[in-house]
Amino acid sequence: MLLSSLMIQSRLTAVLIYGKIMRTNGFLQYLTHTEGGFNEDGEPIDGTDSWSSPISCFIKTVTNNSKGRYEDGKFNQASYEVLVENEQVPIDTNRVRLMRNDVELGEYVVQGKPIPTVMERVKIIV
Repeated sequence: MLLSSLMIQSRLTAVLIYGKIMRTNGFLQYLTHTEGGFNEDGEPIDGTDSWSSPISCFIKTVTNNSKGRYEDGKFNQASYEVLVENEQVPIDTNRVRLMRNDVELGEYVVQGKPIPTVMERVKIIV
């Protein structure tokens, strides 16, 4: 009984420690769209797309292989799970850019909506 109590207490301590500080290994930027409007002459203006400022995150590689093929060659297939602090990325985000260890991993479409986790983090699957 004492052993299981100590195990529960150590798990709670670990949660409290990791609940405050998140380990990061990269950066994420999400695509924002500014709606167009009309200029002073009443002519329509196109909206613009821009990238957000970099946000610290933890990037976990799910798949990364060169099995993708097309008629003239092959390409790399990759997917990632990304953890960010809660409320740093809007829920309606649909495209992100990832960078890990000063290497740009690429731009990816978000698969579904960002998922809130237990430890005040948001998981994004790309």
